[in-house]
Amino acid sequence: MFRPQPLRTLGGAKMTVVLQDSHGWLWCGAGKGLFRFDGLSFQPIGLADTFSNASVTALFESQGRIWAGFSNGAIGHVPIAGNFPPALTGDVEAEKKYAPHLSLWQIEEGLPKQKITAFAEDKSGGCWFGTYGEGLYVWKNNRLYQFNVADDGLASNDIYALATDAQGRIWAATDAGISICTMPEMGKKHLQNLSITNGLPDEIVTALVADKQGNIWVGTHEKGVLCFDAATLRPSFQTQNWAFEAVTCLAVFGSRELWVGTSRDGLVRIDLASGEVQPLPEGHALRHIKAHSLCKDREGLLWAVLDKGALYSANVRFGFWQPGFPNIQALLTDSQGRFWAGCQGGLFLQKSTPELRSGATHVFSPERSSGVRDFQKIINQNVISLWESPTGEIWAGTFGNGVFVLDQQGRVLRQFSERHGLANGSVLSIGGDGQNVWLATLGGVSAMNMDGRGKLQVQPELGTSYVYKVFTDSHGRVWFGTDGKGLAVMENGSVHFFTEAKGAILKTIYSIVEDKRGRIWFSTDREGLFCFDNGVFQRFTTENGLHNQSITGLAVDGKGLIVIGYENGFDLLNPERVNHLMFCDASIGAPSSGVNLNAICQDALGNVWLGGKEGIMRSAAFDEAFVDDPRPSITAVSVLLKAVDFLSISTYSYSDNYFIFNFAGLWFTNPESVSYRYKLEGFDPDWKVSKDHLASYPSLTPGHYTFRVQTSEHGNFEKVPEASWSFVIKPPYWQEWWFVLLCLASGTGLILFFVRNREATLKREAQFKRERVESQFEALKSQINPHFLFNSFNTLITIIEENPKVAVEYVEHLSDFYRNIIVYRERDFISLQEEMELVRSFSFLLQKRYEEGFRLVSSLNGQTGQVMPLALQMLVENAVKHNVITASKPLTVEIFSEKDGYVTIRNNIQKKIRPEASTRFGLQSLINRYQLLGERPVIVNDNGAFFTVKVPI
Repeated sequence: MFRPQPLRTLGGAKMTVVLQDSHGWLWCGAGKGLFRFDGLSFQPIGLADTFSNASVTALFESQGRIWAGFSNGAIGHVPIAGNFPPALTGDVEAEKKYAPHLSLWQIEEGLPKQKITAFAEDKSGGCWFGTYGEGLYVWKNNRLYQFNVADDGLASNDIYALATDAQGRIWAATDAGISICTMPEMGKKHLQNLSITNGLPDEIVTALVADKQGNIWVGTHEKGVLCFDAATLRPSFQTQNWAFEAVTCLAVFGSRELWVGTSRDGLVRIDLASGEVQPLPEGHALRHIKAHSLCKDREGLLWAVLDKGALYSANVRFGFWQPGFPNIQALLTDSQGRFWAGCQGGLFLQKSTPELRSGATHVFSPERSSGVRDFQKIINQNVISLWESPTGEIWAGTFGNGVFVLDQQGRVLRQFSERHGLANGSVLSIGGDGQNVWLATLGGVSAMNMDGRGKLQVQPELGTSYVYKVFTDSHGRVWFGTDGKGLAVMENGSVHFFTEAKGAILKTIYSIVEDKRGRIWFSTDREGLFCFDNGVFQRFTTENGLHNQSITGLAVDGKGLIVIGYENGFDLLNPERVNHLMFCDASIGAPSSGVNLNAICQDALGNVWLGGKEGIMRSAAFDEAFVDDPRPSITAVSVLLKAVDFLSISTYSYSDNYFIFNFAGLWFTNPESVSYRYKLEGFDPDWKVSKDHLASYPSLTPGHYTFRVQTSEHGNFEKVPEASWSFVIKPPYWQEWWFVLLCLASGTGLILFFVRNREATLKREAQFKRERVESQFEALKSQINPHFLFNSFNTLITIIEENPKVAVEYVEHLSDFYRNIIVYRERDFISLQEEMELVRSFSFLLQKRYEEGFRLVSSLNGQTGQVMPLALQMLVENAVKHNVITASKPLTVEIFSEKDGYVTIRNNIQKKIRPEASTRFGLQSLINRYQLLGERPVIVNDNGAFFTVKVPI
C-alpha cells in the first residue's frame, strides 16, 4: 500500500532524491530546495544564492552532516543535530540566526561544474562523489583528487551511482561498466573496471546499492538486476529476460527482498529466495511511471520519489494478495515454498515457482512469474484445516467429510471419515508429534499413526465436544484447545486440564503456539491472550495494549514476534517486551482485512501469512533489525521566546527563566499515533502525557534541570526510548555561593574591624586621657614648681616695693593663669583665643620677670579654631626653660598662622651653657595626643637658629 505524502504546503516543490539519516530524519532534495521531514511536516533548509537555481541531485550523510549535491556541481552541508526551531515570535533575525541553512562547501581546488550524481565514503573516511561529465572525485587528507578516463582509466566520466563494498572499495556505475576505485595512500590511485567479460549483462550500469554483507547489487539499463559477490567480483544472482524498463534505483531488505525502481514501469519487487519478480498490478496508480529515488528507512518502510516529484511510502513488510477465491479458511506453505489454501469452494494449490538454474549464479526470469500467484483447484471440498507431515504429505481437514491425505502434486492418497473411526467428520485442526497424528473435530479428538495406516482412536479424556486446536510442542507435549473445558495438555499418556489462569475462567481456546523460548501462548474467545511458562501463567488484555480480547489466530514469525489475528486486523507482540504491541491495519500501511479462525501459517523464511475474507495478508520477517518504537528527539529550545543554540549552551542567567522545548517522535509508520510523555526534573513532580510537540515552562527558579521526553505509538511508556537535555539556571549573583561567602567574609571583617577599631579607639581614648592627665599634671607641677613660685614671688616682692599698682596687676595675671589651668584641664579642646589668653597671662608674668629679655610676638591675623589646652603655653614655657634670656640676648617667641591649618610657635635658639634636665614629656606628650586623635601631626623643626613647632588647629 503506497501512500502519497502531501506536498501542497511546499509551494509545488518536486522531490528528486530522498535519504534517511542516522538520527531517523528524512531528507528530501527537490528541484528548488532541501527539506527535512518528520512524518507530519516538511521543514525547509535555507539555501544560499549559489544553490538557488539548481536542483538537489544527491544526498549523503557523513561526519554528522548531510551533504547535498546539486545539478550545477555545487555541494552544501548542514549539521544533522542542529537546532531546528519553529517560528515563535516573528523575530526574523533571531529565527534566522538559529534556523538551519545549507553551507556551501568551499575548498581550494574548487568544485566541479557538472551535476553531482552520488556520494560514498570509504573506510578511511575519504569522501567520494561522482559527477555526470567530470568523472569521480575523492576528498582525502584535506585534498581533492580526481579519477577520470584520460588520466586514470575510469570506465567513463559519466557516473550514475556509487556504493561501498565490504572491503571499503568504491564502486562507480557508468555507461561503460563499473569502475572499482581505491586510494589507500595519498595520491596513489587503484582502479579496476568490470565489463561484460566480467559478468555484466549490460555495460550501461544505472544503479548500485550495497547489502548488509557488503555485496553490491547492480541495476542496468536493459538487463535488469544482478548481485556481485564483493570477494570474488563475480555475479551471484541475476535476472534474465528483463521485461521492464531501465533500472533507476534500488533498495534491498536483508537477504529476502529487493525493490527496483524503473524508468517507466514503476516499482518492481524481487523475492530473493524464490526469484519471483512482481511488478505492481496493472491499473495501480504507480504501475507505469518513473522512479527517481528509493530509500529504506529504519522502520522497514520504503520511500520512493516518483514521477513529477511525488513522494510515496509503503510498509513493505506487509502485503496483500487476492488469489481469486474468497474467504480463506485454512492456509499452509509447504516444504517447497508453495501455498495451499482451503475455502468453502475447495482446496487450492499454488502453481510451481521457477526452478533455479544450475551453476554458481542464480538466474531468474520475470517472464515466468507475472507477479500474480496462480492457483489450481485440487479437491472440491470445504477445507477448514491443513497440515504437512514430516514426509511431505498434505493433510486437509474438511467440514463434514473427514480428512484427505495428498501428495506434493495434489493427488489424493487416502481419506479418513467417521466410518473409519474419526470422532467427527468436521476436522478443525490437525497436528503431529513425529509418531502420531492428532485430529481435532467437532466431536472430540482422534489419533492415529503418522503413516496414516493405523486405526483411528478417539481420545475419551478430551470429551466429545468441539476441539478447535491441536498443537505439538518441542517437548513432545500435545496441547488441545477445547470448547468449554479450557486448555488441555497430554504428557506421558495423561491429560491435564487448565480451567483457570490469573483469575480468568478458561473455557474456549482457539489457538496455541510455542515461541522460541519454549513458552506456550494460547488465545481465548473473549478472555484475551495467555502465556504459559514453566507452570506460571501471564495474561494479556486490552489493558496491556491488546487490540481486542477476541482472538482468531496465533503464529510466531521468524524473528520471534507473536502474530495475533483479529476479525479486523492483527497485532505484533514482542515476547521480550510484553507491553509493546503494534496493531497492524491501514493506518500503518498494512492491509485492512480480518483474519479467519486459525487461517494463519508461517513459511520457511519466517514470514507469517494470514487468510481472511478478502484474500491473504503477509507479515514479513526480514532478516534485519528494524526499530519498533518512535525515536524521540529534542529539536529546539527557546528561551524568552527566542531560539538558542542549546547543543552548545547549557547555562543561563536567572532572568532567562521562560523555556519552551520542541520535540518530535520519529515514527513514519504512523506519525499521528505518537504520544509523548515528558518531565522536567527539578520542577515537575510527575510525568505529563500529551500529543503536542512542545512543552513550556515559565518562571523557572535557579537550579539544575533535565528535560526528558519519551515517545510511544501505543500509549504504553514502559521501556521506550528517551531523549533528554540538562541545563542550569544560575542564581542571581547575590545568591551565588561566592557572593554569600564574600558577604559573610565582609561582614565578619567589618565586625572584626569595628571591634578592633573600637578597641583601638578605646585604647586611644584611654591613652589620650592618660596623656592629658599627665600633661595637666606636668603643667600644674611645672607651675607649682618651687622655682617658678619662688621666682614669681620674688618678682612680686620687687614690684610691690617699686610699683604697688603693677603688683596688683601681676597678682591678677598670676591668679588668672592658675585659674585657667584649673578650668581648661578637663576639656579636650579649647578655642585658640582662650589658649592665647592663657599664653598672654603667662607672657605677662615672664615679661615682669625678664623685662627686656623676653618678647612675645603674636600675629594670628584673626585665625580661629581649637587646640589642646595648654599646648601653646607649654611650648612657650619650653622655650623659656631651654634658652638663655638676658637683656642683651632677648628670647623672642613668635606665634603666628600661615592659613595652612596650623598655628606656629617659633623662638630663636640661645642654648644655655648648662641646660636644665628635660623630662622630654611636654612636647612628646603633645605629639602623642594629636596622633591618638588621628588628626594632622604636630610638626617640629630645629634648624639651629630657630626652633619651630606647628600645632594643628
